[in-house]
Amino acid sequence: MTLNESPGHRSGLFVCTFVGLRNRQDIIVARATPAGVGAVAVVRVSGQGVFELVDRMLKKPVSNAGSHTVHFRALWDEQGLIDEALLTVFRDPSGYTGDDTIEISTHGSPYIVDRLIQALCRLGARPAEAGEFTLRAFLNGKLDLAQAEAVADVISAESAASHQAAMAQLRGGISAEISLLRTRLIDFAGLIELELDFSEEDVEFAKRDELMQSLSETLQKVQLLLQTFAQGNAVKEGVQVVLAGRPNAGKSTLFNLLLQEERAIVSDIAGTTRDALEDVITIEGLRFRLIDTAGIREATDTIEKLGIERTYKYLEGGAMALYVADMAESTPDVLEEDLRALSGKTQHLLVLGNKIDLLGEWDAQVWKEAALAGGSGSFLALSGKNADDRQRLKTFLLENSAFKPISGDLTLITNQRHFHAFLLAESALKRVIVAVQNGTSKELLAFDLREALAALGEVTGEITTDDLLDSIFSKFCIGK
Repeated sequence: MTLNESPGHRSGLFVCTFVGLRNRQDIIVARATPAGVGAVAVVRVSGQGVFELVDRMLKKPVSNAGSHTVHFRALWDEQGLIDEALLTVFRDPSGYTGDDTIEISTHGSPYIVDRLIQALCRLGARPAEAGEFTLRAFLNGKLDLAQAEAVADVISAESAASHQAAMAQLRGGISAEISLLRTRLIDFAGLIELELDFSEEDVEFAKRDELMQSLSETLQKVQLLLQTFAQGNAVKEGVQVVLAGRPNAGKSTLFNLLLQEERAIVSDIAGTTRDALEDVITIEGLRFRLIDTAGIREATDTIEKLGIERTYKYLEGGAMALYVADMAESTPDVLEEDLRALSGKTQHLLVLGNKIDLLGEWDAQVWKEAALAGGSGSFLALSGKNADDRQRLKTFLLENSAFKPISGDLTLITNQRHFHAFLLAESALKRVIVAVQNGTSKELLAFDLREALAALGEVTGEITTDDLLDSIFSKFCIGK
């Protein structure tokens, strides 16, 4: 696909002209607050000529108003008065989208909102598509692509950690890192391209020792960023925790203990849990998605067999597996045998030794040794019936999640697309280093440098495609 310089204000950045949404010159309108009845609703209208369009609904115009000003007006259509509202004016390029925009705050009646939007559409606006306001902000240079994606992450943040990570990206954290990396590579890529222009003279404008040092430092930084993805993904999506073990080990009891409610049925009858139960808790700002699964044993009927098969699927896909062992009824040898059978089926296997209230500390130590010998990463002995053990269990989960509190200067990769782009950049940089070491032709050296630059540029949208933009912005909510 041919790369074209984007329209609007994004001078110096190269993106494909985006055709997934309709004409950028259209005036677009959408409700910016959630649907339903509320005290106030906000309708956002944006585009060239928006002030003149809205003036046609007013007896006192706002087209001459300054940016970032608020005006009390009555809104009218052919049927009469719609509502009395506050109109907030944002002039190009000061508003969110970079285009002239008015945000109309009305009473929260769905009837009022629908009637207002219909009236604006009859006057020449059209309904905005998903993410279209933020798309315009990107195309107008108000946000880069990573920041635009962060807008959606801020909206969907469900914990303090995910909100903090999204806000850091929205404020340009990952973009600043990429800008530094690309600047360094662009300088050397320019010198290599210059050498190609003077290939007959066989000159070297880019000193190879300086190039190697710069490449090594850049590669190291890219790899450090890649290492943050595990934590970043956990912050954004939450840590999946699968409670597994033999029947009657106390999985459901521990599930209820964490949630502080009788969410799962607890019974002495083996095989009570036939299907997985899921719920969410937040520990020190980090979300954990708990999954209580069917006990692992030889199934006695078809339904239980399906439940056990589902348990194994969760174990294979779970970021953290908590294997619950009944220390009162089972033995350390059985635990070690079970863990070895699960070896390779899950990446992060921890053991909870349940019913410590029925044993002594010396017995718990034997169980811990068996757990570690079986391949467990960590062991905790507790009682699911002891409310005081809830905090110990929460601390155990947090410590084994590999989560670290986000400092102000820490940049996390929280986006799968960004992670993939950094992987491509890492691969290209490694090829460049090998090429420099082996004295490979300048043509191949320049090609790999361009590949690294392109991969980094994809994160911020300095290089992108129609399909990519369509995929990203179609996931936004209407009105943003």
